[in-house]
Amino acid sequence: MHFKSTLHALAALFLLQTTIAAPVTDIASRDSTEIEARGECTWGFICGVIKNDPRSNRSLQVTNDWPKRDSGAWKWIGVGGSSTAVMKDADGFYVPSGCRATSVDDVLVWDAGKWHKINDLQEYTVKVIC
Repeated sequence: MHFKSTLHALAALFLLQTTIAAPVTDIASRDSTEIEARGECTWGFICGVIKNDPRSNRSLQVTNDWPKRDSGAWKWIGVGGSSTAVMKDADGFYVPSGCRATSVDDVLVWDAGKWHKINDLQEYTVKVIC
């Protein structure tokens, strides 16, 4: 198993274990996005990754500082590129209006004209067709 995949699996198991063991009142009071994009990687090394599928027909805009989505926080990923080339931790991506964005297997579809947040345990390859 790939080292990063192993780390993601261990982190997910740890989070599941701590959530299950937490009292109900504690779970109810938690922010549902506890492990989420906040501009830094979880534990300094588990980071969100966004890849632009080689079959996309345009560059993909990503942010490394959610909820900031201004020009100081975002970068462009060329077709076939990865957020890891332009930032350590990707926190979200933008799907332009009039475009269709799906996961590689077309199972996930993201709304056009919106920013979409990812957390540090997620790695997505996004196919953008405009």
